[in-house]
Amino acid sequence: MLHLRGAIQHYAWGDRYALPELLEVTADGRPWAEIWFGTHPRGQAHVDDSLHHPAPTYLVDEVGELPFIVKLLAAAQPLSLQTHPSTPQAAAGFAREERAGVPLDAASRIYPDERAKPEMIVALSVFEALCGFVDAESAIRACEQAGANELADRVRRDGVAAAAEAVVRSEAFGEVVTPSSAMRQLSEHYDDPRAIVALLMHHVRLQPGEALFLDAGMVHTYLHGVALEVQGSSDNVVRAAFTEKHIDVDEFLNIASLTSVTDPRVLPSVVRGDSSWQSYAYRCAAPFTVMRHDINGGFTLQTSAQHTVLVCTSGRAGSLQRGGVVYLSAGETVSLEGTATVFSVSQ
Repeated sequence: MLHLRGAIQHYAWGDRYALPELLEVTADGRPWAEIWFGTHPRGQAHVDDSLHHPAPTYLVDEVGELPFIVKLLAAAQPLSLQTHPSTPQAAAGFAREERAGVPLDAASRIYPDERAKPEMIVALSVFEALCGFVDAESAIRACEQAGANELADRVRRDGVAAAAEAVVRSEAFGEVVTPSSAMRQLSEHYDDPRAIVALLMHHVRLQPGEALFLDAGMVHTYLHGVALEVQGSSDNVVRAAFTEKHIDVDEFLNIASLTSVTDPRVLPSVVRGDSSWQSYAYRCAAPFTVMRHDINGGFTLQTSAQHTVLVCTSGRAGSLQRGGVVYLSAGETVSLEGTATVFSVSQ
C-alpha cells in the first residue's frame, strides 16, 4: 500500500478553502480547484514516503501508468462549457496538432494526449452542474418561464440541437426576462450572453453521494460544489464558453453531442455489507469501477484489479483518515477499523 500526495491545480474557478479543509492543511490564499491522484504528465501524484525516500518519488515510477485519474474537486464558480472526445477523436486531434507543430504546453493546445476522457463526478457536498440537453418540450417550458421567447421559438422551429448550436455560435436571442438559477450563476461570473444555453440543459443538483457519468461528447459545466471526480487518464478538453482559456467553437461542435438525454444522474446501489460496513456501487458505462464504503467498525478489502485507489472523504479508519489517498496493487489486502467513508476506484 502506497500513501499518495496529489498534484494541486490552482485554476481560477477553484475554492480557496474547501480542499485545504478536507486535507486539514492551512489555506494559502490561492484557489484550490483540483488535486490529481494519477500518473498523467500534467499532474503526477507522489508517493508519500519521506522517511525512506527524502526526494519525491512519482507514483508512475513505482507502478507504471494508471488508466484513470482520481481527483478531489472544489468549484467556487462555474467551469467552462465543455466536452471531451472519444478515443478516435482524441487520436485524430492529437495527430493533427502534432503535424501543425502546436507545442504541448501551448495555451491553444486542445489535445495534449491521444486518449478519451470519460468521467464520473460523485458529490461530497451539494453539487450543481449543467449536463446534457433536455427534450424540446422541457426546453420550451424553461424558455417560456424565463421569458426567453425568441429561443423558445427557435426550439419549436428547429429543435434543441439546432438552437443549442445557434447559442454556442453567439446568435442573439433577445433579453431574458427572468433568468433561471443556472443562468444567474453563469452571468454572475461571466459577461456572456451564451449563459442562455442553461435553458436547454439539465440543471442537476446532486446530494452528497449522488453522481453523474459523462461519456464522450456530453456537454457540461460544473457550477458549484465539492466532489470526487474519476476520469480516464487524459486532459483533453474542448471548450466553447465561460472561460479565459482557449475556445474553439467549431471543434466543440464537431465533438459535442447536442441531442437530448434523460436525467444523467447515477444513484449508488447497495451491493454488500453487514452491521459494521456497507458498500455501494455506481453502475454505469464507465471503464472504471467506483464504489463507496461506509465503515462503522471494521472493513477488509482485497483487491483483484490491477490498480486500485482508495480515498477517505470523512472520518478515520486505521491509517487512512479524511483527505488520505492510497494506492493498492492487485492481490493486496487492507483492513480498516474506525468510522469513515472511503471510495475505491479500480480498473
